[in-house]
Order: sequence, then C-alpha cells, then structure tokens
Amino acid sequence: MSGEPNDLLRAAREAAGMTQGQLAEFANTQVEQATGTPGAMDADYIGKLERGVHHWPNRQYRTALRLVLHRRSDSDLGFFSTRSRAATVDSARPVPDGGDDVERKAFLRVLAGSVAGMAFSDPLGAVAAVADPGTPRRVGQADVDQMRHLARMFASQDHLFGSGLSADAVVTQLNISAQLLHGRFAAEKVRQGLFSAVADLADIAGGMCFDAGALAQAERCFRFAVGAATEAGDWAMRGKALSGLANLAVHQGRPDDALSYAETALVRADRLTPVVTAVMHTRHARALGLAGPHRETDCLTATGHAQDAFARSGGDEPDWIAYYGPAHLERDLGRALLHLAVNGGDHTAAQAHLATAVDRFPQQHSRGKTLAVANLAHLTMARDDPHHAATLGHSALDDVGPIRSDRVFEALRQLRIAGRRHRTIPAVRELNARINRALKPV
Repeated sequence: MSGEPNDLLRAAREAAGMTQGQLAEFANTQVEQATGTPGAMDADYIGKLERGVHHWPNRQYRTALRLVLHRRSDSDLGFFSTRSRAATVDSARPVPDGGDDVERKAFLRVLAGSVAGMAFSDPLGAVAAVADPGTPRRVGQADVDQMRHLARMFASQDHLFGSGLSADAVVTQLNISAQLLHGRFAAEKVRQGLFSAVADLADIAGGMCFDAGALAQAERCFRFAVGAATEAGDWAMRGKALSGLANLAVHQGRPDDALSYAETALVRADRLTPVVTAVMHTRHARALGLAGPHRETDCLTATGHAQDAFARSGGDEPDWIAYYGPAHLERDLGRALLHLAVNGGDHTAAQAHLATAVDRFPQQHSRGKTLAVANLAHLTMARDDPHHAATLGHSALDDVGPIRSDRVFEALRQLRIAGRRHRTIPAVRELNARINRALKPV
C-alpha cells in the first residue's frame, strides 16, 4: 500500500539529471564512504521512496541522499517519520543495510505474515495489510543451523528429481520458517544468519516452484529471497536470487527484464566468490543470448568471464553452491548460447559445451544431466543431424525416470517442435510420439 507520492524527492532527482538507478549508485557510494560498507539501494528502492511506499529511510540513507541531491534537511526531500523507533534484538546493534528499525520490523512482519499466500513481491509496500505478530520467541544459532539443514535437504531433492512433487512442501516450510524472523535474537550475528538462511530457503522455493511450472509463485519467492538476503548483507545469496529472476525472465521470453536482473546480480561483483561470480556471468550470458544476434559478441564475452571466474575457484565458497562443478558450468555455458545457436548463430560452441556437460555428469539420473541431454538433442535436431538428435532424445527420455521438472519437459517440447520438419524420418516420428506420451498429463 503506497502513501502520498514524494514529489520533492522526484523533483530533486530530476533537477540533478539522474535516473533512479544513478541516484541509488551515487548514494550507495556516499554510504560506503561514511560507514565503510556500501549501501544496498537500487532503482526499485528509489522508486518506492518516490511513490511514498517508504517515507523514512535509515539515517545513513537519508544523509547520503541529501548529500547527493544537495539538500540541507530531510524535509527538503519529503522524508518524515510518524512512528517511534523499536528494537527486536536483545542488545544494541548497528542498523543494517535496508532500513531503520521501524522499517525492519515492518519488513519482518510482511516476510513472515505473507509467505502462505505468496504475496510478497513488494514486501515493504504491503506493511499495512499485515497484522502485528504475537509474542516473539527467542532465536539462537541452533535455529539458524536447522534452517540451513532444511534448505540443503530440499535442494538435494530438487537437484536429483526436480520439483513436481515437492514445491508445495518447500513453500509450506518457508511459511513456517519465516515466522522466526519475528524472533528475539541472541545476537546480531544470529539475526543476520537467520535472514541469510531464510533467503536461501526462499531461493530454493523459487527454483522449485519454477521447476514445477508455478511461475508467478516462483517470482514472488525469488523476490522474497532478494529482500531477505539484502537485509542479511548476504551479497552472494542476493545475487543468486536475482539470477533466479533472470532465468525466469529468460524462460518467459522477457529479455529486457532478464538483462536487468542479471546485471543487478553482478553489481559489486568484487564481493562475490569465484564460483558464484561464474554462475552470475552464465546467467548474464543467457540473457544476452535471448536478446538476439546484436548482443552475440557480448554473450560470448560473458561466457568467457564465467570461465575465467570458475578457473579462479579455490574452495572458499558458500555451502549452497558446493554442488556446482565443471559439468554444471559446461551445461550453463551451452544453455547460454542455445537461443542464438538454434536461431541461425554459430552452433558449434553451444554443442561442444553441452556434449562436454553430458560426458562430465555422473552416470546416475539427475535433472541437471537430463536437461543437458535434452538441450543437446534440441540443438542437434535444429542445426545438425536429426538421426543423432533422435538417439539423444531417446536417451533424455530414458533419463527422465522419476524426474518431475517443467524445465526438462519444456526442453522436450522444444525438441519435439524442432523435429517437426524432419517428420518424414521414422526415427524422428518415433521420438516425437514418445515425447507426446511422456508429456501427456497423468
């Protein structure tokens, strides 16, 4: 729910000749100069200030915005406070990036209170619609550890089998877990750890909803993860959730949104570990590939950045990315080039990456391997050898087994479409008939 638009802030920004994104970047730099830690404002946050969604940023943000826009007082920028400050951490703590204590408590209410309905695409903007929580419980490190264990459990199942049967379960768990964000924390480190762990779980929920075909729900989960990770100061998880939004936008054919999310994920890439950086570059490359032939050079450059970053990996990575190895990188590089390759671009590099991924994945069934085989079959059918593509397609179908993944099924649909122009070939007709049976609702 928005309040009155902040015309003073908008007018000051426009008078300075800045976009919302530019104002955010300049203000973040001022915050870093003052505190040693960069701010986490972005164009979306500035937009919310201008729309009156938030009217009282934290002290560091207000000071930074005054300096950048050359205003003497908060009121000159339309900022005002009508509520007293409140604290939920047992002891005094520094104000984290993302808002003062009042905004943070509102953020907690919306995070925890709206997960069941998945109505948190704009968590801070929905404050008035959410009731105050009851008496908060005390939260300790054991709760954080349990949350991370739950996240890894769901992620492991997702990687092996896809999400068709478990998306509802992870959303339910996210709803339960988010209630802890109301808690009384033993220490600031525990509070940040819990926000980070909930962001991890929300990101997994987003991926699993995506994989189950619940795309609107997936987007809300990813946005929720971005907000929680930002509150935690967890740049790597923030980037991962943003890259999830980028992948979702690619899947939906929204190249501009995909580029915006992917490029935002790479803001302050110096704070990301090598493997996380590599993954962010593959998502950026995929968005560039979707944008079309005029961005092909940029797409290839991004794949090179991904390979360079991965080559620098030295083991000091977040636990949630421990699964990501050379096979996953090759698959993601191939998928980044796939749109260009099947639409008339050079297909040899994409084919080589996907074939290498298939060879490097373990023999046991997994969604990652099956997706790589299906993508390779699609590319081979579209650009190379329909007979070999049919063989690959049957291999992908053999691997589907217990996997329930809308992304895998979509790759099979694309393979079927590519095979239509080869319908006179018996092997292709047989493959398409088998795909039809596999995709038929149970």
